[in-house]
Amino acid sequence: MLPRILHPEQLQGYRLGSHDHCRLALLNKPDSGGCTVFLEVHDPCDRVPPHSHHHAAELFFVLRGTVVFHVDDHSISASGGDFVVVPDEALHDLENPGPERLYLLTVLSRDGGFADLLEHGIPTPLDAEDLAVLRSL
Repeated sequence: MLPRILHPEQLQGYRLGSHDHCRLALLNKPDSGGCTVFLEVHDPCDRVPPHSHHHAAELFFVLRGTVVFHVDDHSISASGGDFVVVPDEALHDLENPGPERLYLLTVLSRDGGFADLLEHGIPTPLDAEDLAVLRSL
């Protein structure tokens, strides 16, 4: 199987619900249990509710912006160029303290149906600002 090249203009963004401000673009949908890779774009002051992943660690690479993670009773801040690993089963949430959009490259070690959930979300294209940021990285 040959590698795929994905250009920013080819990415399809999704929101999981009508009140979500986060856009997610699936980069790799796992075949038979592999990892899921996706781009996250968070507007200023966006916050993802607390959640955990059953038997799945989550790796975040901060492409641009600043993110605050709340894991159990701890808070940590990360910015462009930082990696953050959230262990499996850890209750966590994240927020973009603003004032700019936050861009994350995220790897979920075990999909658990997340890619299918995402693809059944609300299609929300990446806008001109998102494409310009991705092209400038």
